[in-house]
Amino acid sequence: MSVNGSIIIRDYEVTACHGVNPEEKTEAQRFVVSAVLDCDVARAAESDDIAQTVSYAHVCKLIKAFLCEESKNLLECLAMSLARRIMLAYPAFTRAEVTVDKPDAPMKGVFRSVAVRAVVKRTTAYIGMGSSIGDRDAYMDKAVSILRAHPLVLSVRESRRIPTAPYGGAAENEFLNSALEVVTLLDADGLFALMRRAETECGRERDVHWGDRTLDLDLLLFGDEVRGEGDLILPHPEMTKRDFVLAPLAEIAPHAVHPLAHKRISELLAELYTYKHST
Repeated sequence: MSVNGSIIIRDYEVTACHGVNPEEKTEAQRFVVSAVLDCDVARAAESDDIAQTVSYAHVCKLIKAFLCEESKNLLECLAMSLARRIMLAYPAFTRAEVTVDKPDAPMKGVFRSVAVRAVVKRTTAYIGMGSSIGDRDAYMDKAVSILRAHPLVLSVRESRRIPTAPYGGAAENEFLNSALEVVTLLDADGLFALMRRAETECGRERDVHWGDRTLDLDLLLFGDEVRGEGDLILPHPEMTKRDFVLAPLAEIAPHAVHPLAHKRISELLAELYTYKHST
């Protein structure tokens, strides 16, 4: 049985040059780093073998080396960049919460320190992809390449591409549709922005709602995140009504659970087929 846990590093002090002021670029100051690094500790707990875990000393070496690299202006950038570096270096960690304290910040008043906390986690997201204009396979290939090229996208896996009838009444051409499984260190907004960039680079135009398009990327699920406002709604509000979304998604993630319906993708697809055949 797996046991979830965390490796915790408290108040690791490094002398480095970070800050907005010119003197902070040349005169080293103290920075105090704490990290909570979530991982599965079961194997190490049972074996008492360091090979089954991540060495605290190695993580501290990474922290020190990172802080002694290129100077950052803001603690926000320093903390987030460090959290991402740790996650990229150690796949065993599922989440990194990093706090960077600056005890000697050049400001007036009596204070213990100023600090910024950044959280980065590994998330599995699912994207619906489609194209109905031009070289559909080429546009879809380009989208996958753009996603894979991002340094915070760890993996991309695609279902088969299936031809489907146009949906919504405005499109006229046959679509190719597939589903993507994306493991990423980006948050939902960051992944959504990357998807929009891919659409733009593939010549996507938004003149007609549900019209024909070179590339359509929909963020279907982002872990178990739920949000109901703004440009990005999660889970995708239309996904349970569309067999051209659920069919390829069920191929690569049949056991993924819809966080609002509390049902597996395979169950949602079976229910949709049953409903369509009964009406």
